[in-house]
This record gives sequence, structure tokens and C-alpha cells, in this order.
Amino acid sequence: MNDFKKYNLKPYLNQALDHIHFKTPTKVQELVIPIAIAGESLMVESATGSGKTHAFLIPILQKLDENNQEVQVVIISPTRELAIQLYKVCAELTKFCNKKIEVVKVIGGMDRESEIKKYEKKQPQIVIGTIGRLIDLVIDTNVLKIHHAKTVVIDEADMIFEKKELLDVDKIMGKVQGKPQFLIFSATIPQSLRHFLNKYLDNVKTITIQEKNFTAANIEHLMLQCKTRNKEEVLLELLHIINPYLTIIFVNTKEEVDRLALFLSKQGFKIGKLHGAMDDRIRRQMLKRIDSLEYQYVVASDIAARGIDIKGVSHIINFDLPNDIEFYIHRTGRTARYNNTGYAYSLYAYEDDEYVKNLQSKGLKPKFVKIKNNEIVETKFNYTKKQKSFTKIIEEQIHSTTKMPKKVKPGYRKKRLEAINKKIKKVKKEYISKIYRKKAQIERGQK
Repeated sequence: MNDFKKYNLKPYLNQALDHIHFKTPTKVQELVIPIAIAGESLMVESATGSGKTHAFLIPILQKLDENNQEVQVVIISPTRELAIQLYKVCAELTKFCNKKIEVVKVIGGMDRESEIKKYEKKQPQIVIGTIGRLIDLVIDTNVLKIHHAKTVVIDEADMIFEKKELLDVDKIMGKVQGKPQFLIFSATIPQSLRHFLNKYLDNVKTITIQEKNFTAANIEHLMLQCKTRNKEEVLLELLHIINPYLTIIFVNTKEEVDRLALFLSKQGFKIGKLHGAMDDRIRRQMLKRIDSLEYQYVVASDIAARGIDIKGVSHIINFDLPNDIEFYIHRTGRTARYNNTGYAYSLYAYEDDEYVKNLQSKGLKPKFVKIKNNEIVETKFNYTKKQKSFTKIIEEQIHSTTKMPKKVKPGYRKKRLEAINKKIKKVKKEYISKIYRKKAQIERGQK
């Protein structure tokens, strides 16, 4: 039985859901779909991989007037990759409609002039676009007419954090006349963003789906110890042991993506790469090649952690732990999607103990493992809180007590630093002298 049929969806939507084997709504879909179909605005917080995309696209298509040839829906995406992914899902859901539904992706890297000519002749019904290109076509050139849109969606809203982006979103949303339905979706909605959205969402209904676990329950989290070993060696051993279907190996910078990909390639692995500095055309080609399972291993920066639904990811490996702990959720959320199971390995060393402890305090219950005799075996997490050294304490005290005046003359900063270093040197010298005096007293006493 298909539980989606209780929503009395259009026949082509039921057919599409059957085709992609969607039988039972996820929790977020169960809560959102009936309210969104009724036309209410919503602010929805739900974990990565919980089914948010279908939760808003199904109601959008259910309410769409296929005979109305004007922009009815605007979906704002913070990244091109997410916009492309949303476009694909929308195409999947409209596949069996007997009327042509005009869905367009408005993103950078496309021929701008041909886009302008196209929209001068005919308007799409659903617009899925990134902020910059929407500003260009909606505000600057005014060829994309969104003023009659009935629904505005912001997906992965917490990725829109720069002031300029917020101002641009404000301009786009302000272009829509009347009182459209606003649907805001994200894994987390910070208070600062909530204040901004409240400008448009008076008394908006908020749905927050609290997960019992820090991340999805069907992901096994393994902290892989490499405290006294080279990380690259540990990674190589791990890759030979797990034999994954598809693995994303996360690092923190695009430079590290290139470096690690080159290292693994030299070891005989066929490696895909994803990072923000890649040319748009090359990045699209790479995503297609990953989608067609040309690669078993993909080295990526955090661009792949949000919004991109790469099918079949069985393993996530954090070669570098993410700088922002929130991205641990987003990275590991690339696996175990649609009720599948997945594995998340994180390589950690001595300096990561505090980070791991922080993850535990948020509710993560990882298994601690190491590689021994080409096998993954369980071990213990021996956490000892690092005490600040005397030298560090002294340095912090002197820096805090040597105040910086509001107005400074040229060269003052350099003189201030020299004075601080002089004080630190003096205190250290006194401290060392004190230790030796005490030692001498003990020795005299022993004689």
C-alpha cells in the first residue's frame, strides 16, 4: 500500500512516487505535506537526509496550475549544486504529467544572453535558482517576472549567512506581490536568520523535528585512532579493509582536496574530486561521473556536505574533522539516506580529543576503533583534559592586562608587542630561577 495516496495527490504524482518506490512518508513529509497543500507558510527544521525536498515539492506540484503560463513558484537555493539537485527531483516528480510543466534552473555557468531571450518570450512556471543569478534576472534585467508567484521556498536556509546574501534574498522576496506562501527549510535555523525571516512570516507555524540522536540513527559512527601514526597510512589501510560502494572522503580545504586526491591516485585508486574552486562545467561533469558510479572514492571539501544528494554513498570518511562541529552532521548526512544504512569514519589524533569529547556531549555515541593486523578492532577513548602550561597562562595574563588604547599612533602595536614579550621573558626567567632556588634548597637539606 502507498501511504502517499491519503493526500489525494494528482494521478501523475502518485505514478511518479510509485516509480521511485516511495511508499511511506518520512516524519517531516507526514507533518509538512498536508499543511503546505492547505497553503500555510512554514518554517521547518529537520535533519539532513530526512526527506525535506519531497516535503515541499509534492505540495508545490499538487497546487500548481498547469494551464497558467506564469511564474507560480520560486525556490531559492544557496548553492548551484543544490539547485541542480532540486531540478532533478522536480523533473522526476513531473515525469508522468501529460501537460508540459515549465521548470527552469537559474544558476551561474549558463548562457546568460540566451536565458534573457528565452524569458522575454516565455515565462517558466517553477523557478529554481541561486541568489546571484536570481538578482540578475529578476532585479537587474527584470526579464524573469516573479511578482505573481504564489509560493516562495528557501532551502537550506542556514547556509545563507552573509549580510549581502540576506539583503539580496530580501530584494527577491520583496519582488513578490501580495501574501505568498513562504516555505523555509533547513537542518537548523539560527536566531539571526529567524529574525530576518519574521519580516515576511507573521505568526508563522514552525515545525521542529527533534532527532533522538545527534545524527540519523541508521549511521554507525566510528572514531578511528591514528594518534601515533601517519594519517595517510591509516587511510590507505582503511580503504583496503572497507571496500565501499561509494565513499566521500572529507577534508577542510580545496588545496587539501587536490593534495589528498593526488596521493591516493598514486596509490592506484581512481579518485573523483569536489571543491568550490572548480570550474562550473568541470564540477557538473564530475557530479555526472560520480552519479554513474565511475568513481568509488571522492575527495571533497564541505561543498559536498550540504544539499547535494549523491546516491549510493555507503561510507563517509572525515580525513580532517570539520572546523565547524555542525558540519559533522551535514557531512555524515550524505550517507544512510532514504532509510539506508551507512558508516562514518573519523580519523582523530591527540589534538582532537577535546573535539571528540564535544561531539559526545552533543549526544553522539561513536565506537572507538583502531586498525590492527589489517582488521578494525574496538579500543577505548582515553580522554585527559589538557591543562594549560604555566607559560601559556602567563602569556594570556600579560596580554589581557596590557590594554590597547582606543586611538593608537603608527608603530604602537609593534611597541606594545615588544613590551609584552619583554614582560613574558622577565616572568619566565623569574619562574625558572624560583625552580632552581627551590631545587638548591632541597639539595642543601639532603646534605
